[in-house]
Amino acid sequence: MDAHIGKTVAEIRVGEEAYFAKTMTETDMMLFAGITGDLNQLPINGEFARGSRYGQRVAHGMLTASFVTNILGMKLPGFGTLLRSFKVRFTAPVFLDDTVEIGVRVSATDLAGNTATFETWAVNQRGETVMRGSCVVTPPTALAPA
Repeated sequence: MDAHIGKTVAEIRVGEEAYFAKTMTETDMMLFAGITGDLNQLPINGEFARGSRYGQRVAHGMLTASFVTNILGMKLPGFGTLLRSFKVRFTAPVFLDDTVEIGVRVSATDLAGNTATFETWAVNQRGETVMRGSCVVTPPTALAPA
């Protein structure tokens, strides 16, 4: 692997895994709401959330899902990776101050199509799976020698 790019499709192995852990903070939830324009009161208004069926603030589902891209772009495959598709299912809420561990596992590679397919998931500090999904990426290609 070149020091400046991630793994190419030929370097990725089925079964490889990578992880990222994150605690959901007030700042994360407010910035995500502002950046996306999703001002749903459940994540951003404690008083509103206390009156909901959850009794507390719930992070935007896509905030949790977006941490998958941290792994894909920074670890596996790494720099130069392009996300092609992402399918996700949320199985439990993530609350303010929850810590989630996000994981990815290579399930297939396609040398001819230059793609890799990953299983994705997130588990909270209570051991509950809060998200499952899959994605397809185009890994970086090797750089030509200078």
